This record gives sequence, structure tokens and C-alpha cells, in this order.
Amino acid sequence: MSTMYNKYAENALRIIREIITKHGPRVSGTRSCSTAAADLEMILAKFCKNARHESFAIHPNSLYSIGKIFAVIYCIGLASVLIGSQLILAIGLLFMLTGILYFITNFILYLDTFDRFFKKAEGKNVVGIVEPKDVVKQQVIIVGHHDSSYIYPFYEKVPLLFPIRLFVPILLFIFCTGVLLILFLSGISMANDPVLPDWIKFTLLAGLVFVLPMYGYISKRQSPGAGDNLIGCAIGITLAQFFQKTEESLNNTRLVVLLTDGEEAGQKGAKFFIKNNKTLIASVDTIVINLDSIYDYENLALVKRERNGFTRLSKKMVKEIQTVAEGLGYRFKEIVIPFGGGGTDGGQFARKRIETVSIIGMPTDILRSEIIFHTMKDMPDKISAKAVSTIIEVVSEYIKKVDLR
Repeated sequence: MSTMYNKYAENALRIIREIITKHGPRVSGTRSCSTAAADLEMILAKFCKNARHESFAIHPNSLYSIGKIFAVIYCIGLASVLIGSQLILAIGLLFMLTGILYFITNFILYLDTFDRFFKKAEGKNVVGIVEPKDVVKQQVIIVGHHDSSYIYPFYEKVPLLFPIRLFVPILLFIFCTGVLLILFLSGISMANDPVLPDWIKFTLLAGLVFVLPMYGYISKRQSPGAGDNLIGCAIGITLAQFFQKTEESLNNTRLVVLLTDGEEAGQKGAKFFIKNNKTLIASVDTIVINLDSIYDYENLALVKRERNGFTRLSKKMVKEIQTVAEGLGYRFKEIVIPFGGGGTDGGQFARKRIETVSIIGMPTDILRSEIIFHTMKDMPDKISAKAVSTIIEVVSEYIKKVDLR
């Protein structure tokens, strides 16, 4: 590995230490998020002639309220089951079905269906462009998000039990909905209110042990967000720094560095950028490299599918970047973010049929003894300098190859 790339990695780590020391956590819609974005814009402007920010409306609590809404609606459904009258069953079923729609649209598909019901705040993307020496024939967008997340206590406390603590309540919610549906339909065809077996009542009542903690699934504490994902922003800035130098400047490839806001609240900044920059994106052939959660060298991976497994990323880019990595003596994993594993900004670009790849650097196993992201542990010392240096080297060499097309 070149000493040059090590120096760029050190510079990236220095940037995130300075931002966290000065601004702390940066949850979307907060003042610290906005002021951190302003500082990132100033840093990026050193290497881009036309750095700017784009403000947009965001409703962070449409996602961050999910645990509270889950617990409250389950209690409504449970009460409806226990009361058992036809009207109450109908009300409970309506709440449960609405809840399922909310969970699917917000947490699985990352849509904006329910945003209007939550308080509006200001989001702020930061954009910087490094123009090539000659006419632009293609462009590469490097994406990283600067907002951090609220703390997820399930990740901090006994992370090995996280899958059980999450999926058992989900199964109970589905079971309760099914019970309500059967009781309601049975009530329509019967003269009297249907009688529910005691074991079902006991199961749903006992399920409160698992469901009530969901109320605090997302806490009010905020994560420092070093690896998730200030490091993606810092790598994007260092790539701009690298390619703005005369000896490294690209011939026909425009480099766009996008530091998004609201990724943790449903990839809102990526959505806004795509909507607000249609002309830029459509002007030339465009590819996107999304960088997120870079912690461990051993877990560097190219993502093939994400957004809970529903969105396919570019097979071509995965193969091309893997070839570049292997030529440099590295080998990235190739993974799928499974159902329940969430997604990144990269998925929003892929949804619009833009050639996109996401690169991450953390374990994605269901059972993990430690989870760093969305916790107070997400500090700069948890990020491997070797992982950062490797990403900078591989991505910069890949961009050089793109420029030769």
C-alpha cells in the first residue's frame, strides 16, 4: 500500500475527529447537524471550485418514532382482542393494519407516505464538484451521509440477543393482527361475539414482555456517528483533494462529492438530491459509489442488494471494482443486505436505474457480539486506518480506469 494513501487516510480520520469534537452527534434536523454541514462545506470548498449546500424539508421523526408507535398500536390491538366486541375489534384491526402499512412504507421501503404527520425540520446536503481537464464524458458521484443516528439500546445491551428482541415482537404483532382479523370476520358470520381460547390471550399478554421494550427501541441519546457515516464524507473529501491536484486531475470524468443529510431518517437527502439534480445526473453517463459504515478492513464489502434485499445494485460495478481491488492485492467480500438489515443512500440511486455500488466495512452477521453503529461506541478509534486507506486507493484507481473509457 502506498504511503500516499496512508496520508490521505490519516487526513480523513483527522477530519472526522475535528467535526465530532466541535459538533458532537449530528441527528437530522438539529442545530449540530446543520453547523457540521456548514463546516464540511467549507472543507470541501478548498478542493472544489463550486461547493454548495442544498436545503430541503425533512421529517426525521417519521422514522425515529417507529418503536413508540409499534408498542402503542400493539397495546391497542391487545385491548381490542380482550374486549372482543365487534366494534372494538374493527377499531383494533384498523389500527393494526395501519401500523403494518406504516412499518412497511417507512422502515422496509423507506417511502415518504407518513411524513406529513410529523414535525418538519431543515435538512442540508453538501455538494462539491471537481471538473476534468477536458470535455465531460462521464461523471462519478461519491456519496456519504453526514447525519448521525439516535442510539438504538438493543444494539448496546447484549447485542447477541438483538435478533430475538426485534423479531419476536414483530411476530407477536403479526399474530395479534391475525387474531383480530379472524375474530372480526367470525363475528360477522355469527350471532354472538366469538369466544377466544385462553392460550391466545395468555400468549398476547405474555408478549408484552417483548413488545413494551420496543417503546424505547430508539432512544433520545445521540450517536457520535464516526463510522456511520462521517467517515464516508471524509473519504469523499479526500478523493476531491486527490483529483484536484494537477498531476492527478481527470481528463474527461467529472467527480461529484455528495454529503447527504437524513440518511438515518430514511435516505431523505439522497432522494432530494436525485429529484433536485435531474439535469446534472442526466447530462452524461453517471455512476454512483456510496460509502457507508467503514470500520474494519476484514469486513470491507461490495453490496449486491440492499434496502432490505429489495434493490439490486450494479453487477457490472461490483465486478469492475473487485477486479481493481484484486489487482492491488485486496479482496472485498460481496454481500446482500438481508431483510431487516436496512439500507443506504446507494439504494435510492439504484431505484432510479443509475449504476450504483455501495461499499461498507462492518460485519453483517445476524449474531454479533458487538455492534458499533447507532451506539455511543461509534467513535473515530473504532475505524481502521487500513480500511480507510484501502477504500481511498481502490476507489481512486477505479475512477482512473473509468476516465480511460
